Amino acid sequence: MNQYIVETLLGLIAGTFYGITGILPAGLLLIFFDFLNIGNYKSNLGAISLLNLFPISLGAFFNFYKTNNINFAMGFILFFSILIGGFIGSKLVVDKEFQLSKKTIDYISSGLGFIIGILFLISAQRH
Repeated sequence: MNQYIVETLLGLIAGTFYGITGILPAGLLLIFFDFLNIGNYKSNLGAISLLNLFPISLGAFFNFYKTNNINFAMGFILFFSILIGGFIGSKLVVDKEFQLSKKTIDYISSGLGFIIGILFLISAQRH
């Protein structure tokens, strides 16, 4: 599948979970990029540093930029797809039609954290 389509879909998914749970998309994106062999870890991390609380991540962004470890195309694709996904996810939480309960959000958050943790453990064993 085209890498840009995969990046866009993962950005939408991560953004939606961000909008629902408030969990930043970095861990989710990093582990799925690793499993799907998209880019290299340092360039992916550099691209994601472009997204995570940008003023706060400026130091990390600068170091990745100095060592030419930023995939800017991925960063911009993720920026826009996470923006849209975050809008969708937050709409599910606050919209009168959907209004996910706190209990449901807690289940989603704990499931997401569990899955990310397991995938990182599997990834550590693969390398």
